[in-house]
Amino acid sequence: MKKVKIPEKRVGVLIGEGGETKEEFQDLTDCDLTIEGNVAKIDGGALDEMDGQNIVKAIGRGFNPEKAFNIIQKDFTFNQIDINRFADTENDKERLKGRVIGRDGETRKHIEKMTETFISVFGKTIGFVGHAQNIQVARETV
Repeated sequence: MKKVKIPEKRVGVLIGEGGETKEEFQDLTDCDLTIEGNVAKIDGGALDEMDGQNIVKAIGRGFNPEKAFNIIQKDFTFNQIDINRFADTENDKERLKGRVIGRDGETRKHIEKMTETFISVFGKTIGFVGHAQNIQVARETV
């Protein structure tokens, strides 16, 4: 069993309207998903749990479920960068996030298109969903 802590404001997204997202998660991963407060418990086979854990982390870091569910595909994964490693002050953090997003999200969209990844800037992290080698290129670009 894997446990993943996610922000409380993302719990509703993980469950979905009427439990739709939770149900789809369980169907796609062959794992049981139990949510207690802001902790998601994933129970299934070892590889299924690993995919499930990455999906929950991705949703917790701002990805919509449709993008996060791509992790089920072969060689797809989730990775993130902690902005705190590159910024000392709150102004530095906001500036870095702004540079990744760009005006009207254009920079983020361009990086996503060029690297064939999905990118989410949420809180103090920048998250990536895609093929492992493409994520590495996107991380270096960011």
